[in-house]
Amino acid sequence: MEKFKLFMLTAVIATAIAGCTSSPKGDEAITTDAQEVREGGSDMALKVDPASSTVEWIGTKVTGHHSGTVNIKSGEIMIKEGQINGGSFIMDMPSIVVTSDDPESQAKLGGHLHSADFFEVSKYPEAKLEITQVKPFSGSAPSNDVAGQEAISEYKVTDPNVLISGNLTIKDVTKNVEFPARVTVTGNGATAMAKFMIDRKLWNINYAGAPDNLVRDDVWFGISINAKK
Repeated sequence: MEKFKLFMLTAVIATAIAGCTSSPKGDEAITTDAQEVREGGSDMALKVDPASSTVEWIGTKVTGHHSGTVNIKSGEIMIKEGQINGGSFIMDMPSIVVTSDDPESQAKLGGHLHSADFFEVSKYPEAKLEITQVKPFSGSAPSNDVAGQEAISEYKVTDPNVLISGNLTIKDVTKNVEFPARVTVTGNGATAMAKFMIDRKLWNINYAGAPDNLVRDDVWFGISINAKK
């Protein structure tokens, strides 16, 4: 059911930007140098369920956009006093696929994403996000109670309750990213949703595209995590 919801969300997002070639209006992750991962102790360690967790992505260029998914390979979420206080997950980069194009274009672009122009998955088969800090969210963000926010909340998390910082490693380049997220902890597990944008060139993903069809630097990610005991 969660996979179906994510598929439908991807379809809605793709439709929303089909006539627009600008980047999605998501939250820009604050990107800094890698930070130390502090061991704060935990009451409970939850295992990320790859079958009901995923990463969505959207990239844009001058003439259009592409979107797709990456599978989550493994991970864990650490809980202390009923709140998330750490964790990490690994993305299976060879699983990256395009979902927005016709089958022939999906295969062609998918192969290109696997190449050295982009993620070079044969050399760098995994990407990782490791949490370095979690603090309460105190900023402004789209709310379910605010009319007219539907289009915005497709690209931004609705009602975030935490601000997560984590070391994001892609192609052996590690940068710390900070972004709002919505985390729900229950007695049996936890769910987390985050949506943010990064500058791909900071991770040595430098492919520019054709001179008349340049690829934009910003890439949007939508992350959905389901963790269980």
